[in-house]
Amino acid sequence: MIETEGLTKIYEKARILANDNISLRIGKGKVFALLGPNGAGKTTLIKILSTLVLPTSGTAKVNGYDILKHGSKVRRSVGLSTGRERSFYFRLTGKQNLEFFGALRGVKGRELKNRIEHLIRVLGLWEHKDRKYMKYSTGMKKKLSLARAMLTNPLVYLLDEPTSGIDPASARDIREMITGLKDREKTILVATHDMHEAEELSDEIGILNEGKLIKKDTPENLRNLFQAAAIIVKPARRLSLEDVAGLRRLPSVEGVIAQDGTIRVDSREPHAILDEVIRVVRAQAPLTDVKIVKPSLEEVFIRLTEGGRGA
Repeated sequence: MIETEGLTKIYEKARILANDNISLRIGKGKVFALLGPNGAGKTTLIKILSTLVLPTSGTAKVNGYDILKHGSKVRRSVGLSTGRERSFYFRLTGKQNLEFFGALRGVKGRELKNRIEHLIRVLGLWEHKDRKYMKYSTGMKKKLSLARAMLTNPLVYLLDEPTSGIDPASARDIREMITGLKDREKTILVATHDMHEAEELSDEIGILNEGKLIKKDTPENLRNLFQAAAIIVKPARRLSLEDVAGLRRLPSVEGVIAQDGTIRVDSREPHAILDEVIRVVRAQAPLTDVKIVKPSLEEVFIRLTEGGRGA
């Protein structure tokens, strides 16, 4: 449903390489989360796929249509939510904005009225439908943007940070809506900074850094990308690295950290050395807690992006 090959965008005047040779494929009914630091090129990629921006080189297809040759068909296939305030009319109400954009996309009459009513009820905007957009909260604006994207019931959704800067309840509502779209076999590309959100929603995650797609895989595979897990031991009193120097000599240990009253032992085989770790630390102080934790998605993201484009 979304396919790119060598997609590159250079902003010549600013001398910025926004997207660098991006190739990806997203199947029907899948959610693909795009993670990346500010300036990584996430928004540019979404703009290219929605035909708002032309690529410098490379190709892309959405719903089988080439973004350069069949732009109008691509736009009819896509529901775009940028969350940008300037994409709405400030002096119109939320309902009036949806009426305008729906008519612009060819939805009219009772069909448009029914769709608008359904969407604003589902998204919790019914009580605010007659409020001017300029008086909407950030959460309301995000929901209205999603409602506009859904007006034509498209096959593909391009969502640019749909839950950023809003309250937890509104973010939960939007995540539930995205899950509902997936259940209806819609294809969704969502750019986000929220690691938990990416892990919760997506079938696959792509990590974008300095314009380049440096890694893409399932959330589980990404968490396992760096094999070392961690044994976290909390002694009854604070210990130094010198107190537990013997931990470094254990097989498969990749690192030992003493911080905030805990001892962290990174290991490729944590279960194999767990008893020895407990013995070494217990020789210095009684233990109050022991657990094994896998690398979080956030840790993987930081290691990949700090490593730069060669990671």
